Amino acid sequence: MLVSFDDPYHTNVYIIFGDKQVFVLDTFLGNDSMKTVQQLIVDEGYVDKHIVVFNSHADYDHYWGNGAFKDATIIGHKHCKDRVMSEGKASLVKYADHQRGAIELIPPNRTFQHTLNFEGEGVRFFHSPGHSLDSSSCFDERDGVLFVGDNVESPLPYLNHVNFDQYIRSLESYLEFDWKYVIAGHDQLLKEPDLINRNIDYLRKFSEWSLDLDSFSVTELHRHVEHNLITIKNELMNSEHKQDMMKHLEDLNNYIA
Repeated sequence: MLVSFDDPYHTNVYIIFGDKQVFVLDTFLGNDSMKTVQQLIVDEGYVDKHIVVFNSHADYDHYWGNGAFKDATIIGHKHCKDRVMSEGKASLVKYADHQRGAIELIPPNRTFQHTLNFEGEGVRFFHSPGHSLDSSSCFDERDGVLFVGDNVESPLPYLNHVNFDQYIRSLESYLEFDWKYVIAGHDQLLKEPDLINRNIDYLRKFSEWSLDLDSFSVTELHRHVEHNLITIKNELMNSEHKQDMMKHLEDLNNYIA
């Protein structure tokens, strides 16, 4: 069951009703934001099932509601747990106006490095670094649903590290699954691979420094400049991309002028 929120921005939470467990994929912005999910679990008759919470990564809007599920098993990549513990308090201050109800900074209590399978339920969690280094995804085999967190996003992916090759490999792996639907963190339900392919194309051209600025919409250019370049600028300047980065900044200045 897909649960979508629009305040303060569109965000998706996915519920898998298994035979022995209920899986809640991401927990949004606090305990109040999870009241809808809790009620759905009751309404569907699964109140006595064990709850497994999955945090796709440790950006605040994907785990702040963990505290709504007492006694739950909370799973995530090992780096996800590390990030919650090291970045959690700062996120509470920085994004205080996004808080929806009480927040307990609860990190995953069961972590994995590569994959974690619930074979009897047809649920598979796997590390898929891209948007963040701790990003992980889930494949619901029974319903053919692939949950990808923030790795897939319109109009362009958000970059937080210079991990182009790694990110592309994760996105390409999504195309190998026999899915009917893809649920991304902040987009409408995907039924076709078009957005995944566009994200791959952007990352590949960025890594090769062959971006065509004329092809960008205003929104795409803003995402590319105001988030991606600013966020990873220091990493780029301390890598083999330094000269290409400087040339790209020059081209951008001329283009905007």
